[in-house]
Amino acid sequence: MSIITLGPARMGDAPAIAHLSRDLVEADLPWSWTPRRVAGLMRQRESAAVIARDRNRLAGFILAQYGDESAHIALLGVANEYRRQGIGRLLVQWVEETAMVAGLFLVRLEVRAIKRDARHFYANLGYREIDRVRGYYSGIEDAIKMSRDLRALSTSK
Repeated sequence: MSIITLGPARMGDAPAIAHLSRDLVEADLPWSWTPRRVAGLMRQRESAAVIARDRNRLAGFILAQYGDESAHIALLGVANEYRRQGIGRLLVQWVEETAMVAGLFLVRLEVRAIKRDARHFYANLGYREIDRVRGYYSGIEDAIKMSRDLRALSTSK
């Protein structure tokens, strides 16, 4: 039985996050979220890296950046054997709640256009498709830009 815990990623988690990203998010694309890039984002003051762990195994992760007007989900991945257990939803909720505490009520992200399951996942969480960017991923593949306005959440609590 899985016992999933969420918590801040440590710098030592960067290689595992990068490798899981390569396998899940960047399959069939050049590897851009290398351990060095993941660690670089983790070092930024206005960023957050959260992992879902099953004992000592990485089950999922989310990397986010917080700006002046919005939060941006840079990367999200859940290992195949942990999908459909609510881990991705919990990770996104963590970013959304952190954004609201910081006074940010817009969350943005990009998703590969061919990843219909990912687009459906985000749509079910209240994200809407707002644009398509041709060749966004290494000039090879289109991205769908999505966003969610969190103001309705902040008034319902």
